[in-house]
Amino acid sequence: MSGYRLGGRRGGRGKRLVRQTPTAYLLQRMAAGMLPLYKTVACNPRFAEAWSRAVVGADLDGMKKMLCVAAPRLAHHGLGSNGIGYFISFSGPSSSSYSCGVTIPPGQVQFHFNPRIHQRIARAVLPYYREMARRPSYCAALARAIRRGHHRAASRLVRCFVKTAALKAVKIQSGGIKLVFKYPSSKYEYTCLLFREF
Repeated sequence: MSGYRLGGRRGGRGKRLVRQTPTAYLLQRMAAGMLPLYKTVACNPRFAEAWSRAVVGADLDGMKKMLCVAAPRLAHHGLGSNGIGYFISFSGPSSSSYSCGVTIPPGQVQFHFNPRIHQRIARAVLPYYREMARRPSYCAALARAIRRGHHRAASRLVRCFVKTAALKAVKIQSGGIKLVFKYPSSKYEYTCLLFREF
């Protein structure tokens, strides 16, 4: 665990103020699952274009076919699109479910998902997802920061690996973490989300 230590808080009589999710194992499993998709989006413009068309058209069958090629592990997970982004579901502990994805926040636009912005986000988050996928101690520190609501610690852990100036905010939200991106070439914000489903 060295290198990723965070200070903790205790409640009355020594009880820790810690929620049960997300766990380090869940973060690592989600990162390992999402990493091949982000690699393909980052490196393959044709795939990124086709993926964006499927997202805008809410073509889940098309998205699943593309996942079978780019990230076969994800092809059997729950999948959703709202025309401005996508979400992939993972089962968590105690019957909880988590989702990962990239989306434009609702209310800004409809039926729009820019493949070039998606590629830039994918490139930016690759080091972050690689670190989660390969280093349990990093996942443990990030999971602990999320559970305890330690926004500064979570932001510091993310920004160690997501270096772009387009990353405008890192927020703990919905039992997970939200990365807010704003690129000069787009008038819309995009969010890279990891959140607990309700």
